[in-house]
Amino acid sequence: MVGKRIRGGPNTSHLKANRAARAQAASRWTLRAWRRALLIGALAFLLGRASIDHAVAPFALAYYAVVMALAGERRAWPAYAGILGAFTAGVDGGLELAAAIVLYKLVHRIIFRRKTADIIWAPVLAGAVGFAVHLATFGTSLTFAEALLAFSQGALVTILALIFLQCIHLFLGQELTRTLRYEQVMSVVILIASVIMGFDGLAIHGVPLALLAIDWIVLVLSVTGIGPAVSGAVAISMLSLLSHQASLMEVAVLGFIALICGLMRDANRFAVAATFVAGVGVLTLAYAHAYAPLLVQMTAAGAASVLYLLTPRSLFAELRSFVPGTPEHSADERTRAERVHALMTEKIHEVSQIFEELADTFSDVSGNDYLLMRDLVTQTIQKTRDSVCSLCPRQTLCWGREMLQTYNAMKHTLTQIESANGRRAAPTPELRDRCIRLDPMMSTLRYNLDLTHRDYKWLKKMMEERKLVAHQLAGVADVVRAIAKELEMEQKTLLSDREKIVSALEELGLYVDDVRIVSLEPGRVEIEVVQPSESAHETSARMIAPLLSGILGEHITVAKLSVPPHGGPCTATFASARQYQVHAAAMAIAKDGRPVSGDTHTAVDLGNGRYALAISDGMGNGERAKQESKSAIDLLKRLMKAGFDEKLAVRTINSALVLRSREEMFTTLDMAVIDLFHAKCEFLKVGSAPSYIKRGQEVIKVTGNSVPIGILEEIEVQTIEVQLLPGDVLILVSDGIYDAAPEGADTDDWVQEALAQIRSTDPQTLVDELVEMAVEASHGKVRDDMTAVAAVIERYQEQWAAIRLPNVPSLRSAERKRRMA
Repeated sequence: MVGKRIRGGPNTSHLKANRAARAQAASRWTLRAWRRALLIGALAFLLGRASIDHAVAPFALAYYAVVMALAGERRAWPAYAGILGAFTAGVDGGLELAAAIVLYKLVHRIIFRRKTADIIWAPVLAGAVGFAVHLATFGTSLTFAEALLAFSQGALVTILALIFLQCIHLFLGQELTRTLRYEQVMSVVILIASVIMGFDGLAIHGVPLALLAIDWIVLVLSVTGIGPAVSGAVAISMLSLLSHQASLMEVAVLGFIALICGLMRDANRFAVAATFVAGVGVLTLAYAHAYAPLLVQMTAAGAASVLYLLTPRSLFAELRSFVPGTPEHSADERTRAERVHALMTEKIHEVSQIFEELADTFSDVSGNDYLLMRDLVTQTIQKTRDSVCSLCPRQTLCWGREMLQTYNAMKHTLTQIESANGRRAAPTPELRDRCIRLDPMMSTLRYNLDLTHRDYKWLKKMMEERKLVAHQLAGVADVVRAIAKELEMEQKTLLSDREKIVSALEELGLYVDDVRIVSLEPGRVEIEVVQPSESAHETSARMIAPLLSGILGEHITVAKLSVPPHGGPCTATFASARQYQVHAAAMAIAKDGRPVSGDTHTAVDLGNGRYALAISDGMGNGERAKQESKSAIDLLKRLMKAGFDEKLAVRTINSALVLRSREEMFTTLDMAVIDLFHAKCEFLKVGSAPSYIKRGQEVIKVTGNSVPIGILEEIEVQTIEVQLLPGDVLILVSDGIYDAAPEGADTDDWVQEALAQIRSTDPQTLVDELVEMAVEASHGKVRDDMTAVAAVIERYQEQWAAIRLPNVPSLRSAERKRRMA
């Protein structure tokens, strides 16, 4: 039937699948919640049984206060199991703990009724309650020893609560990081030791359960390494000593066996268990000299070994993931770093897309000049009609049945007025025959046409500025996208490559504190190595840099070395050594010996293997010209260091100068960007004088013909690429030098001839002689600001040979394999 609903269709099955997935996720969450509640309850039960020499029992109250502070009162109900555990050890202890918990809840509600309690007050409040309740159990006949015992109860509650605060979040599922500090590890050990004290008085066939639990904990801790295993074994056995569950000899035995088992953390579990049982047997026989204690210790060790072998591997992996230095912890940290890295890359991509959308929005200038002018003409005619025709008796005829003819007559008249170029224009015959108010019509049309021209200029300027902003936003989007792409490429390689570098250093016999990889991109390598010794410069230059050169397949040099003034670890920064290096020099003099020159020059390493030379000549001379040229150069350096394309950077500077002031001001810009890896030079010339390349006795001229920046809203940036050779000298000059030609000399040739006469290739000597020759050509008068910048390009000399180890693969070959895969 047409209207009948079909059961079991695709939508229904999809809903059922979603329902099933939600139900499965809810069941998993419920299972984890109940499992965590059972764990909290079991810990509370055993802590309720624990006591120190059956005199003070501070463990359960401290545990309850911490769980309530971290999980909240509603989720702290499993901790009430401590009362049940206390009753199994004795009725008096159970009543005292119940009274202490009730009093703690009551006092907590009274004090913190209207404000949220600071978590640090929980241990203090619990200690005060423990002291008061234990003091009340002695009645009125109170002795000094009993008061001291009550004070000990309160002090221990406070101390244990402060210790438990460091580790309870791990059992509540609130861990914020997988890296535990040393004090957190020890707090976990103390909590475990406190729980083991709850086995006091429990035994199976004469074997104390506390001894069995201690042996199992030591075996479990041995998978984390020597440090946690030994410290855990000693701390747990020492606390058990307080409840007479262990002896000093057993503490020593467990500490030594934990050391041996910790050394075998990566060995087979059967080997670790056998070593533990054999060690307990041999060392117990060495101090006991009796069969009975040996049998008890061997039985407990054997049972603990069986439990150790039956323990799920997932528990060991989870435990090792919290301990720094283990493979599981490194893998977990790598996973977290990759996740954070991926999230950051995604956010940067989103920012890039936002800038792209903004660029599209600003570049979408609806319509063209024809449509814009047509709308303005229509608006002019509309204003004239409202002003002149509103009271005319022929309005109904002109703007009713003959509206099109009237519109065309006014439009043609506007065209005639505009063609008159300021002369008084006569109306067209069709308007003369139609309009009875001709004089006011013509005057109003002229006035409105002037307004229309003004509006057209501003609208055009606004459209051009929107295009400029669109170009700049697109440039920012390109920079952000490049950063995101770089992060994405390095996301899966940096951590593993760091481990390979550390392994290579250790194989060479060098042990460092830390290795931080900033970039491994060929030609842009940057690696920071933290070394413990103060004399690390020699090690960095002679061993680490050659080793990195061999691993990365390119020459690596020591870029920076940071040594603390009062000793301590030093940080060496290693970076790619460029194939070429640049030595630059400049010479500048102001017009007529003035203190301030209107020219500004710079020679700066932009990073990423690029070196820039630039000269900016501001309009005129003096302070004002200096400000314009300096602002152009400073903005250029910042934009290019940020990664902006050269052409976009120049266009951005041009728009900044155009928009800065209504006054006319402009500046020239002559820039050369040198690629230090391939010795290619890109010239950007905006209204500047020619540049020159001195190659031996030959002088090559590089020219351009664009206008200065700051004059037009839209400029064309000329780029000229030239391949440089080692030994080439690059010379940039301002207009003051270029125009200082001797009388009768060819302006285009005199600088070339002067450079050919200069024999020196030293940049400073060359610019000094060139400026001196320019001043002599001007008969000793400096008619304009003179500036010259020179740079010599030389091949970089490697400082050492690379060290290649046979067991260490090249990171470049591994990277190529990853890309091919």
